[in-house]
Amino acid sequence: MRKIVKSVGLAAGAVALVAGTAGPASAAPVGWSMPGGQGSTYGNAEFHNRSVGISGRVESHVSGCVQVIIGTYPSSTSGSETRTACNYSTKTFSFTMDVNVPGGASDVYVTLAKINSDSSLTWLGSRHLTRP
Repeated sequence: MRKIVKSVGLAAGAVALVAGTAGPASAAPVGWSMPGGQGSTYGNAEFHNRSVGISGRVESHVSGCVQVIIGTYPSSTSGSETRTACNYSTKTFSFTMDVNVPGGASDVYVTLAKINSDSSLTWLGSRHLTRP
């Protein structure tokens, strides 16, 4: 009976050792900050195994609209996401981007642009966030 208990104890220890070597399913959030004259955006990207959690805000400092465009590498299954604020307002956001590859996204790209009267975009800034 004593030998069985020892064997079970060794097997449980080996399982704990193997389980402890796996990498984390999520990484610490990575933030961005893009203050500006015409518009600003601030937020965080939290990298998970097959998705990225995005939260933040976009602010319009002008009469007109500014837009934040967020994409991942590898690409999200739904493509890029946009959020828009107009006429001196602030738009908050929180959503998840699915990245259906093992390990999930390695990078997030955040771009801020002003939307012109002809619907074209004027680049205001961008940030590249890398998974920690």
